Amino acid sequence: MLILGQGVLGGDVLDFLLQSDTRLALVVGVRNPEKALHRVNLARYTAMNLGRSKPVEIEAIDLMDIDATAAAIDRLKPDIIFNAATLHSWWVITKLPTEAFKRLDEARGGIWTPMHQVLVRRLMKSVRMANSRATVVNASYPDVVNATLAAEGLAPAVGIGNIANAVPGIRLAAAHMLSLDPSSIEVRFFAQHYLSYRMPSTGGTDGAPYHLTIYANGLEVPRSEIDHDVLFSLVAGRFRRLKGLAGQSVTASSATAMLLALANRSGQVVHAPGPLGLVGGYPVRVSPTGLLIDLPGKLTLEDAIDINRQCQRFDGIDSVDDDGTVRFTGRSAEVLRDVLGYDCEAYGPEDCEGRAEELAAHFANYARKYGMEVATAA
Repeated sequence: MLILGQGVLGGDVLDFLLQSDTRLALVVGVRNPEKALHRVNLARYTAMNLGRSKPVEIEAIDLMDIDATAAAIDRLKPDIIFNAATLHSWWVITKLPTEAFKRLDEARGGIWTPMHQVLVRRLMKSVRMANSRATVVNASYPDVVNATLAAEGLAPAVGIGNIANAVPGIRLAAAHMLSLDPSSIEVRFFAQHYLSYRMPSTGGTDGAPYHLTIYANGLEVPRSEIDHDVLFSLVAGRFRRLKGLAGQSVTASSATAMLLALANRSGQVVHAPGPLGLVGGYPVRVSPTGLLIDLPGKLTLEDAIDINRQCQRFDGIDSVDDDGTVRFTGRSAEVLRDVLGYDCEAYGPEDCEGRAEELAAHFANYARKYGMEVATAA
């Protein structure tokens, strides 16, 4: 398994993988191996304290260099590649003063799509160049990015986090309502990033569409027996968790669950965004022969996709066209203009690097007004 990036998420995932009992040969790919060594050693120390000891190699890999990355992939021949690199980590804007953050956050998460797209797009070009059969798992806004890349034949196999982060809270709340142990509860949840981010914070959906089927001891629980409004209020209330960087372990553990499911291929169902180049989030069955969307009996794949297409508008994405063009909603484009002074209503995949550079410059100027210096890094 090749892990690309040793920022907050990449480091946390490495911790969990080293502490697991699955046999893995791990390689960490980073731009600065000397800087990464200390983080890798921290992960190994922690795992050894828990009785686990797996070797970890460190490789110098710069995702912006497509040819060199392809050569490294060809030499390493990974079975699984996990991309934890982005030009814009989600938590950066949360460091703004509260009012400045709120003004910008009205545009929702979709506006940062080009900055999330650049590195994984180059990675996928390297994967294709190397004729690699590796399963690529993308952590960089996969709800939208994977779909834009699909138009170019560059879609990663699946994403991580987002919808998966909401599932534990739903299971805990459902178990509480049904007076059962959480281990007896399973769910099949379909929703885009916006809802999986918003609902655990507010206890509501703000009207964003979703589909949720709950099972208790293998049997479907009728909707009449479990009120979703009460369920969601419990997720944001009694079962509310720490968020922000302090809650990053939830994303890292959901990523680890997907990576281990891919390593083991035992038919496990793991919730994930962007599977098979689709927009939004789905339950995914990781079978020995590939990935399958695990649909409840009354939901078609077309309906599930439509739910996610509608839901993504709440995240600032009006549509992802068949050619990969990303179109922002009118409100999100308006916030970009009014708050950042940046005009962008839509862009094609080939324009993502130029758009990312422009967006980064406008955000840096905005942040500087509030005494915050921004350094973009993979």
